[in-house]
Amino acid sequence: MLSAVETYYAAVGIIPDDSRRADQVKARNAIGVALSHWADNQQEVAEVLGRDRSTVAHMTINHTDNLQFWKGYQDLYDKAKLIVDNRLSATSKADRLANLTNQIYILEQECAVLRNELDSIPIPQTEDK
Repeated sequence: MLSAVETYYAAVGIIPDDSRRADQVKARNAIGVALSHWADNQQEVAEVLGRDRSTVAHMTINHTDNLQFWKGYQDLYDKAKLIVDNRLSATSKADRLANLTNQIYILEQECAVLRNELDSIPIPQTEDK
């Protein structure tokens, strides 16, 4: 998530700070809402942005109004959403691939153990009548 935030701020040409200036708040709200679609909870977004969880809740609650009435917010949000979606979907796919690769390795090891066990079982001889 942090790399998506860094990419976003570079793309919009704003150096993030802790001020309450309108341009800072607008940019922070846009990235916060975009991240919230990928986060497990608001606390996760809050930690990435260095804010309180209640601030992230406020961002998401006011998002629809901000899109309509806050000049420039729609553009910032669109950029944030594009960057976050691209960055996190790629990360998500890479994580999924790594997880599946790990599962395959574990299953291959289990197969090898079972083959060894099967090979060590004596086959009973049947007598001809």
